Amino acid sequence: MAAAEGAYRSGAAPLAGTEGFVRQVLGWREFVRGIYWRDMPGLAEANHFGHERPLPAWYWTGETGMNCMRETIGQTLAHGYAHHIQRLMVTGNFALITELSPQAVCDWYLAAYVDAVDWVERPNTAGMALYADGGRFTSKPYAASGQYVRRMSNYCTGCRYDPAKRTGAMACPVTVLYWNFVLAHEAELAAQPRTALMAGNARRIGEDERRRIRLDAERLFSAIDAI
Repeated sequence: MAAAEGAYRSGAAPLAGTEGFVRQVLGWREFVRGIYWRDMPGLAEANHFGHERPLPAWYWTGETGMNCMRETIGQTLAHGYAHHIQRLMVTGNFALITELSPQAVCDWYLAAYVDAVDWVERPNTAGMALYADGGRFTSKPYAASGQYVRRMSNYCTGCRYDPAKRTGAMACPVTVLYWNFVLAHEAELAAQPRTALMAGNARRIGEDERRRIRLDAERLFSAIDAI
């Protein structure tokens, strides 16, 4: 932190970047450490949504048609590192909406990232990315569709899938599975102020499209290693 402060005072680092770094070191990591000591060992077994699916094989290779996952996992495997948002809103989001086992996902993060140690990684993964603790750490599940990925990145450019489509063979799996997740947990999401809008959007989906979303989600679940 002293080096970061020195870089700021010398003009080599901007105030916003220096402040963000120091705040993360002094504040966030200590908060996460407190969460870990408070909630372990129960956090290691937490599974609020009862998700039990194993990881797709391509979490270990990056060989998937989804450009966002291919690029993020490829970077992770090559460098042992990915940005916080890539971890939360790409690999983590996909794990949440695909109903992957929190324990399997936590094990992957521990194995994949060079900066992962259990007391830092487990609260961030099980608590924040996967909502496995049911909201003791964060106030909402961080679920998002392919449209979010398109707005926040350039991953969707040239991808074989269309993030705007909720159903069909070319629909983005992230979008299909996001809406399947929202429909499956509509009542819980409606009762939470930070996710009430998600449930409100779901209420506008008719029964025919709801059925197509569920059918497409089951199709994706059954062939998850091939998407």
